Amino acid sequence: MQFELGLKRRKIEDAIVAKFQQVNLQQKDRAWLEDQTFWDFIFSWYDLAKYYEDHQDTTLGAHMIELYMACVQMLQESAQDSRLKERRRDKAADALYQINYYVNQMMIHVDRNAADQEDAAGRIGWK
Repeated sequence: MQFELGLKRRKIEDAIVAKFQQVNLQQKDRAWLEDQTFWDFIFSWYDLAKYYEDHQDTTLGAHMIELYMACVQMLQESAQDSRLKERRRDKAADALYQINYYVNQMMIHVDRNAADQEDAAGRIGWK
């Protein structure tokens, strides 16, 4: 059962990473903040949050936490970059809010899933 959950989770994680790789971060003045590709990546985190809500998985992929942290840093810098137009700073702040919301939901559900498990080994696992 746990193996099947891991495969399902990994498929969602791989889709998120693939969407991130499609974002052209080299665009001038962080124009990617207004690209649909970027927003598809941000909203793809919903699928992972929903997965944890629907399944009793307690394992968080370290690679996803690393990607999340890199995105948070990038978005915080963008939101505070006075050289950018206000619209792009606002887009960065919106994206930061959205990704934080999804990851917070993931953490809530992972914690709940760990608490729901009957055996003492039901702790949050990092891989």
